[in-house]
Amino acid sequence: MELSAPAGLESLARAVAEQLGADNAEKDGDLGRVRIVYADGRTLELVPNRPRTRITVTAVLPEQAAAHGIEVKPITVTAQPRPHASETQARAAARHTADHIRRRLLPAHTDALAQLREHTAPQVATLQRADAALAGFLDHPQGGVAIADQTMRRPLGLTARCAVAWWHTLDGPSRAVAPFLADALRRAQLATTEPHGSGYVFFAEPPAEQSGTRFRIAPAAGGEGWDLVDEFTGACVRTYDDQEWAQQIADSANGEEDTARSVAVASMDLAGMSADLIEDERFRALAVELATAGHMPYGLDDVDYAQTAGFHIYPYPAPGTAKVARLLEPWGAIRPGARFEAPEREVERYDADLEAYAQLLNRPNRRVTVTGDGVHVQLDDDQP
Repeated sequence: MELSAPAGLESLARAVAEQLGADNAEKDGDLGRVRIVYADGRTLELVPNRPRTRITVTAVLPEQAAAHGIEVKPITVTAQPRPHASETQARAAARHTADHIRRRLLPAHTDALAQLREHTAPQVATLQRADAALAGFLDHPQGGVAIADQTMRRPLGLTARCAVAWWHTLDGPSRAVAPFLADALRRAQLATTEPHGSGYVFFAEPPAEQSGTRFRIAPAAGGEGWDLVDEFTGACVRTYDDQEWAQQIADSANGEEDTARSVAVASMDLAGMSADLIEDERFRALAVELATAGHMPYGLDDVDYAQTAGFHIYPYPAPGTAKVARLLEPWGAIRPGARFEAPEREVERYDADLEAYAQLLNRPNRRVTVTGDGVHVQLDDDQP
């Protein structure tokens, strides 16, 4: 079979993919390679070999495999096998290549992925670190911390056990508490992923040597589209319909990761909190108290704040004082009616929420005052 032109290799790859039951075959850039991709993301790479009468086939493994010394040796097959009776040379090449891949490559590929699953499964020490990091989230009637490992489908054929934490309530994992669980885990030097719209927080030990490409896209493990995958935890952040848009999001996420690593902070931003207060443990505690009681922090991009009010904690001029505002778009932090006319029920909801914030935050070591634009909280240890 003629492989001197890219079209020849692409045609062969499509025929081989059909015989292997793979999802599709696609050209890999301008490097003369063609990839066969399965629906679950497993990928085989075909490259013509000099003098272009042979083909080298490689099983593509996740980047983590190299760190654990896991590899699959490529195989080389002829592109010009002897045809069977009434068989064209092209069909013979596809049959011959597919047979060799089944016998010589796919078993080794499957074994390598199984080895990687063992190496990347949550370790007891990691779960213990997470448990210690979340010990300050005290259980109460509204919920409590849960930590487990969860089986997840991943791209490239991996079905793996991933470490996950969540705030368990009778209604399921709490989206309100998830940002604060993730922040606490990062402060324990663990990498975290908060999937879009989920109350689960995936976590893992970050790699000793970081490649600079933490986020990548891969064919969606659960169907059509493209998954944005966190290589550190193995979790899918979100699934996108458009591949180009998904890649732009991945590039942006990798840029943000580089920035966060360079400034060496656990959370560059944190829902429900002004950036000026994130590093103050006392004010983070206020946010955690509100979230674990069922109040939603403001600033999550998967929450409709036209329907759900969100709290936001701002610094206040007096030392040790913060203002807890209640935000409901489009009225913002100002009491409905102060700037815009609002239905009476919204005014009642606003007042009720502020009272709920105040009752919850009122402790012996604090002074809590309800005002027209929020709840002022002053910590006694900062009073003269």
